[in-house]
Amino acid sequence: MKRIIILLCFFIVVALSYGQNQEIIKTFTNYYDLREYFGSLYQQEKYKEAAAILEKHLDRFPDHIEANAFNLAFTYIQLEAYEKSMKTIQYALDSRIWFNIYAFDHEAWEPVKKLKNFQNILSRNEKFRKEAQKLAKPDLLVITPDEYEDGVNYPLFIALHGGSSNIVNFKESWKSEKMKKEFITAYVQSSLIVGINQFTWTIDMEISKKEIKDAYVKIIEKYPVDEKEIIIGGFSAGGVAALEIALSNSIPVTGFVVLCPGKPEIFDKANIIEMKKKGVRGTIITSEMDPRLSVQKEMVEVFKAAGLQYQFVVTPNIGHWFPDDLDKKIDKAINHIRYK
Repeated sequence: MKRIIILLCFFIVVALSYGQNQEIIKTFTNYYDLREYFGSLYQQEKYKEAAAILEKHLDRFPDHIEANAFNLAFTYIQLEAYEKSMKTIQYALDSRIWFNIYAFDHEAWEPVKKLKNFQNILSRNEKFRKEAQKLAKPDLLVITPDEYEDGVNYPLFIALHGGSSNIVNFKESWKSEKMKKEFITAYVQSSLIVGINQFTWTIDMEISKKEIKDAYVKIIEKYPVDEKEIIIGGFSAGGVAALEIALSNSIPVTGFVVLCPGKPEIFDKANIIEMKKKGVRGTIITSEMDPRLSVQKEMVEVFKAAGLQYQFVVTPNIGHWFPDDLDKKIDKAINHIRYK
C-alpha cells in the first residue's frame, strides 16, 4: 500500500498517454510541460533521453526539485546507473530537499540501497523530516455553502486527506454538488509529516483523533453547524481516520463516506453495533484493483452482521485512487445517510 501511494505521489508517468508522433519539446514554459515530456519518454522506455531531459532541467523549477530529483534517480535505476541515482538524491539533500519516508520502499531501489553511503542518505533524510515535524501543525480550511445565509444552521462535512497529501491538493478531488450547495465543508490537515508538505493520519491515531476533534470544536464555535447532521469522510489513510472517529464516537457523526480505506485498529463488531444504535450509516467506495479490497470486504461483512446500514461501491479498475465520478458517488452516499 505504501508503495502504491509513493508511486502516485512521485512517479509522475502514471496516467499519461501520448500519440506515437508527438512533437519533441525542446523548451519548457513551466514545470508541467517538462513533466509531460519526461513522462512520454519514460513510457516509451527511452530512459537515456528521459534522464538527459531531467539532467538539464533538474533545478530549473525550484518548487519541483523534489519530484525531478526523485524521477531522475528512478530513471537512472532503469539504466543501472546506481551511483548516479544515489548522487542525485544526495544533490537534493544538499539543497535541503528531502523525500517522503516511503519514497525508497519500492523494490527497484534495492541495488542502490546496497551502495556504501546509502544508509547515510536515509539518515539525512530522516533528520530533515524530524526537523520539519517539530514545526508542523494541523491545519483547517472551512468552505461555506453557496448562497450562505446568516441565521441558518448547515450540515457539516469533515473531509480528511489521504496519506502523503495535504488539504490544498485534496480539496480539488474531494467535492460534490451537495457539499458545495448545502454543507459547511471542513478540510482538516494532519500535523504528522511524511514528506515536504505531505501529511498522514495513521502514524499516530491518538494524535490524529485529537487534531480532528480540536478542529471540530473550532468549527462549531465559529460556524452555524447543524449538529444533527455531521458526516465525516476521507481517502485512504483519511478513510481510516474517518472510520476511527466514527467508531470511537470522538465526534457525534451521523454518517461516513470513505474511499479505499484500510481497517482501523478499533474495528470490531461491538463498536459497529454501537454505531448502529446511534443511527450512523455509511458508504465504502473502492476499486476492483485496490490492494485493500479483501480487507474492505471483511469490514462490510461485519457491517452486515451487526445490522449497520451501509453501501459498498466497487468501481472498475482504477486502482487506489479517485474515480472520475467521485462527486456523484459522494452525493449518493450523502443521500444514503440522510434518507433512512
